[in-house]
Order: sequence, then C-alpha cells, then structure tokens
Amino acid sequence: MTYSKRKIFLGAVLILTGSYLLWAQRPVNIIRAGDRFEYDPRFKQGLYKGSEMGFSDNEAYDIVVDHMPLTEWGRIHWYLDHKAELKNKYNIPASSSYHITFWDIGDGFIDGDKSGDGDLACFNKVDNSNENCLEKEVLLSVDFDKGRWEEFHFHGCDSYWFIMPNGHPGLFYKTQ
Repeated sequence: MTYSKRKIFLGAVLILTGSYLLWAQRPVNIIRAGDRFEYDPRFKQGLYKGSEMGFSDNEAYDIVVDHMPLTEWGRIHWYLDHKAELKNKYNIPASSSYHITFWDIGDGFIDGDKSGDGDLACFNKVDNSNENCLEKEVLLSVDFDKGRWEEFHFHGCDSYWFIMPNGHPGLFYKTQ
C-alpha cells in the first residue's frame, strides 16, 4: 500500500493540530497563591496592609501556576474567567488597589542557597524544605488602581492590555 506525499503531509498536520489542541486545553493548575509580603512581619505594618492604619490600600500578590495559555489574550481571558475563583478560594485581591504576579512553576521549586543562579524569585517556606525559589518567569502581571482600569503586563513587551470600566479592551503602547 503506497501513500502519497500529500496524504502523509495532511496526516501529520492533523496529528500536530490535534496534539496542540489537547495540550492547549489542559487546565491551569494553581500551585501557590498568597500575599507577596506574608512571610516578612516588617511589611505588615500598614504601609502595605492598608486603610485601617490610614495608608493607601494597595497590596501585591504572587500566584505560582502550571500551564497558562500560550497567548497574551488567552492569559487575560483565563484571568478574567477565574477572577471570582481567585477571590473566593484565595481572597485575592483583598484590597481595592492591587498588583498580582503570575509565576511559571517551570521545573519546580529549587533551593536558592544551593542554586548557582542569582536571578531567582523566592517565596515563604511552606514546610521544612529549603526549596522555595523559582526561576524568574513572569507569565502575567495584573495592576489595578482604584478608579482606573485593570492593566495586563507581559514580560518583555513594550505595551500592555487594559480593560476599561465600560468593559472594552484596549492596547496601550508605552513611549520611551
């Protein structure tokens, strides 16, 4: 039985397309989520904790995930679709102005002391393990200032997306 080059090519395209679609449909897995400064009591003094002490209410959060969508627009839509879940399950955000950073788990948490890499993002320790650092791979940053709109930033981009109060998306190019 002989196959023409065209049939082989079409079969390969179908297999690759199907594989990509299966991979892209995997759910995003949230590994860790919490306040950025929860591990350091010095930052619980009101400067970052907010309005009860008379300072501006602005908090930062870190969320470590496995398998975010590949595209910027896909990541924004995932965040918008799961915003209520983040609020209900992790109480993120708990303030009226916030910054949320989504980190890629990559190869997993590593021991920052044993790693020769100085460019790590380290988090609070959950157990007795010293493996609490990640390679710095930011997938998405979300900023919201009370009275404005949510901004979506991506590492290495000179622009950012935003959703205006009327719900319309926009793309803003930064000038340098």
